[in-house]
Parts: sequence; C-alpha cells; structure tokens
Amino acid sequence: MNNIKFELAKVNDITIILEIIKERCDWFLKNNIQQWGSWYYEDLYDHKYFLETMKKNNLYVVKNNEEIVGLFLLKYENDKYWKDSCPAIYLDHFVTKLGYPGLGEKILEFIRNKAHEKNLKYLRLDCMRCNPKINEYYQKHGFKNKGEGNEPYEYRLWEMEL
Repeated sequence: MNNIKFELAKVNDITIILEIIKERCDWFLKNNIQQWGSWYYEDLYDHKYFLETMKKNNLYVVKNNEEIVGLFLLKYENDKYWKDSCPAIYLDHFVTKLGYPGLGEKILEFIRNKAHEKNLKYLRLDCMRCNPKINEYYQKHGFKNKGEGNEPYEYRLWEMEL
C-alpha cells in the first residue's frame, strides 16, 4: 500500500463504489456484525444517490495502484444528528475493500489534514451503537463518545477535536 492516492470520485467510479459497499455489507452479514445491511443500505444509497451526492459534497475514492480500494464522503454542513453549529467536518460512507489493513488510518489522516486546511475544529461521525468493534475502532483512533440516539437507527455519535 505504498501508492495510496485520494481523488474526488467520478461518475464512472460509482459502479465500483457500490461493489465495495456490497462486499462490505455481505462481510458484515457473514461475520454477524450489526452494521450496514445490504438489505437496506443498497436501496437507500444507490447509483442515483451517489450521483447526486457527488454534485453537493466531497465523495472521495481511495486508490492503491489505480485500483479503488476505499471511499468516504465528507460533508461540511451540520449533520442531522448534531444539535450545534460548531465548525466541523462530517464523515459518512467510510468503507474500505477487504484485505487492506491500515487503510482506514490513512483515510483518517487525510481527513484530519482536510479539516485543518479548512480551519475546522472537529471531525464527526455516527455509527451503529450495537457494533462494539466499530465503536472501539473510533475510540482507539482518538474519537470521543458524544451521545446516542434511536432515530432513524440506534446510533452513537463520535467526535475528534482537531
């Protein structure tokens, strides 16, 4: 993984983006991990959704030797789960292809740098409250638990001060 590049996603990347998400959803299901379920995730976040998202936000693909191996969405407007107006960057659709250990850390480093460029104070995200592994992952990487909620799903809010 020496040739990692971050690029804004292009329309012709959407098919691969959806394949990576499906692969990860299937992996969650196979490993009995409550996270994204392909039975709803693929319906909510389809080709049209990502096409529209690309127009409004910053959808990135992560490439290793020109192969897309991860993706994430950065949002600069206040996410629906947060009730304040602190200057923050919001992370969504954070996923890597199977078989790339450590890639998530490289993505988080890239995002922290983006947030610093924009003078943002926090990196924020939400995730499944009932998934101990993902919650441990965020805590291990410097995020602080900032609350929980039940709608539209049982979530936990995580925030990293930058």
